[in-house]
Amino acid sequence: MTNRSLYNMLAPDMRAKTPWQAAKSPPFNDVERTLSGRIWAGIPGGHKWLGYFPIYDREFGRFRGTSPRILEIGVYKGASLLLWQQFFGEGVQVVGIDIDPNCAGFSQPEQNIFVEIGDQSDPAFLQSIVEKYGPFDIIIDDGSHIASHQIASFNGLFMAGLKDNGVYLVEDLECMYWGHTDAFRDAPTTSVDFFKMLIDVQNSIYEDYTYNDFSLNIPGSRTEYTAIELAKSIAGLKFLRGVVVIDKAPQIPPLTLHL
Repeated sequence: MTNRSLYNMLAPDMRAKTPWQAAKSPPFNDVERTLSGRIWAGIPGGHKWLGYFPIYDREFGRFRGTSPRILEIGVYKGASLLLWQQFFGEGVQVVGIDIDPNCAGFSQPEQNIFVEIGDQSDPAFLQSIVEKYGPFDIIIDDGSHIASHQIASFNGLFMAGLKDNGVYLVEDLECMYWGHTDAFRDAPTTSVDFFKMLIDVQNSIYEDYTYNDFSLNIPGSRTEYTAIELAKSIAGLKFLRGVVVIDKAPQIPPLTLHL
């Protein structure tokens, strides 16, 4: 859970708890106004936070019609597999993984939907999925929601399993905040803190060099650096409510032009 004392860094009027009313009757605009939401509304057997649908449309929309490869961790009743098949259109390959053997029944190879049974925290299993089906354009972690599992899946999939210019999305980070159970917080750090750490990785090159080292036109500037390997692939990090999105793309060292 978060260190609530940090909230005290906010101005008093910002951190004050005030009433916040929810609209719990139709229409649910996040469903009606999004393509993913409209598709989801016609698929039985699933459940999702309504705020996810604008995220899906915004983060995944550019892959529609491009025959992407999708990996989703967590199958449940198979509803998301159908969502991605319909959302991305003809040529999409959807792979789901789950620890529940019953989920194998949702595999539809004739529809380019495949389900494999295994543990999302097992590096050997993840490697086998990448070798068989990958690399993927999009990886979605909607699996156990357990911190150690989310961390292990990212470590096992982001570099080898996700294509350059791909998207890695982790859902249900609210589980790190639930006050009624510690079941999801099984690691020395929560998965939220782990993904926050990636901001430091992304910027870690600045720890070892000065402004002039990155200049294009100052004598003595560098042409070569050392950096954390992952920093070369993190194009962007976006934290949304309950979700983190990590964009992967080849990066170059930061540069500055001093005029």
